[in-house]
Amino acid sequence: MSPRKNFQHLDHRLADALEVMGEWWTPLIIMAVSGGAFRFESIQNSLGIARNILTDRLNTLVAGGVLEKRMYTEKPQRYEYHLTAKGEELIPILKDLEKWGTRHH
Repeated sequence: MSPRKNFQHLDHRLADALEVMGEWWTPLIIMAVSGGAFRFESIQNSLGIARNILTDRLNTLVAGGVLEKRMYTEKPQRYEYHLTAKGEELIPILKDLEKWGTRHH
């Protein structure tokens, strides 16, 4: 039996949230953007994440409405990533998780 790749088989709101947030780089990317790392290279450099993984996570966060892409140059096309209102709602949750991690480190 192979491991599941998604939670679509579950009718549960936590499973819905994990469809967007469930990858372990995702909260770190959100916090990097929240901290002012808006451009791909800036996010990548701050986290040391592989380009292909970052691309995948950014696309998932944009599709999930957590981030929005804003073009900052046309040739070549380059984008910045910014938190949406939906993404901003995650910041206190992630900060609480960070505090929990600090207490139990």
